Amino acid sequence: MPQKKFYRSRAHCNPLSFNEAFDYPTRPDLFDWTEDHYPEHPTLAQDDAEMSGFNSQSAAIRPDVLDVGCGFGGLTMALSHALPNNTILGLEIRAKVTEYVRLRIVAQRKEHPGQYHNCSVMRTNAMKYLPNFFPKAALEKLFFCFPDPHFKRKNHPRRIVSERLLS
Repeated sequence: MPQKKFYRSRAHCNPLSFNEAFDYPTRPDLFDWTEDHYPEHPTLAQDDAEMSGFNSQSAAIRPDVLDVGCGFGGLTMALSHALPNNTILGLEIRAKVTEYVRLRIVAQRKEHPGQYHNCSVMRTNAMKYLPNFFPKAALEKLFFCFPDPHFKRKNHPRRIVSERLLS
């Protein structure tokens, strides 16, 4: 299990800063979630006949529950256990924190075989790139815990919960 003290990071990150280090697909159907995020997803284990490459089964695996701004992954891990029939994805913008959550998930998968295969974490800017990963009406639940409110009008573009994101 990774130690949190080695993965400390600033509490806030400017989502509007020029940061093009994120990889994202041009269309949602071009992203294979099984490659890096869900290689042993429970749905894949049910069908052993089609285990080679990018097939229809792996194309059907797509996160349907998001934890936007997942932080150190507490809710993402709890949702994995509470919603075993869903596919959970934690989104975080900070690189060190994302790496901590990834290592935490890997450690839990080794410690508890057969569990935590329906959750993963991804480093991305949800404000900019969420439409590139998910088609319309593909998500069942969105969790926004502790979003920055930005009450001043000049900071309204920094709000994560916006009309563009929710449409």
